[in-house]
Amino acid sequence: MLPRKYRKKSFLKFSCSVDTNKLLEEYRSIPDSAWGSSYWGNIHCSVGMLLLRGGKQGTEHDFFSELVHDKPILDELPYIKHLISEEGPFGKAGYAFIFRLEPNGVSLKHRDMIKKWENMYRIHVPIITNDGAFLIANEKSQHFSLGSAWSFDNQSDHGVVNGDQERVHLIFDVEFNPKLARAIDSAKFIEGKRIKKHIITISKENKARASYPGDQVMKNAILDLRQRGANESQIADFFNAKNIPSKSYPAKPWDKEMILSLLN
Repeated sequence: MLPRKYRKKSFLKFSCSVDTNKLLEEYRSIPDSAWGSSYWGNIHCSVGMLLLRGGKQGTEHDFFSELVHDKPILDELPYIKHLISEEGPFGKAGYAFIFRLEPNGVSLKHRDMIKKWENMYRIHVPIITNDGAFLIANEKSQHFSLGSAWSFDNQSDHGVVNGDQERVHLIFDVEFNPKLARAIDSAKFIEGKRIKKHIITISKENKARASYPGDQVMKNAILDLRQRGANESQIADFFNAKNIPSKSYPAKPWDKEMILSLLN
């Protein structure tokens, strides 16, 4: 359990500065093929994700796995790698990823209740944002501005509304440590504002999209369909007919190459 003085609260703006130009340059170097869709498409609607540090299962468990690995692409992102390292402003991150939210996208109201996250602060570093992008926590809205790192109580009810441009955040979870404590001590508390339309928007269930089921689930389905005599093109047609979302972001229909890539 976090010490009483350091219980999570919404919202914290950290005093450390962030080099937005370096972040943006590294983000733009990431190939389109690296992106996947969110495993929580029923909550994080219209979201693309890139896991940087986590598990290797190809499922949502990668975000709270006991066995953690750096993804190869992290070596090509030296500034981001520094921010989530032991030498970074908060100490070493246990998990790290980038989320891209489509223009006018929504993340519905939810709580991050995985036990592994209880003693971790979730830190957001905006890479691209716009004036219409807000994180809502405990019915208070706050825009996370560029050039700073932010945190909030991710175990409270929260969601996101986006404006008319893509919103991109580097997000990482840091277990409580002395360096993080010092960063919290010097952070500015911002209460946020109650904006009724945001509260209504993140509560609309019809905003949700189906979620990519994960690599292992889809691989098992492919092997099962193969045993029944279906070829790769027929399997792709079957998934498309069932409206099963592919791993790609933005979403693309299943095709033969996608089926083969999961089997290799």
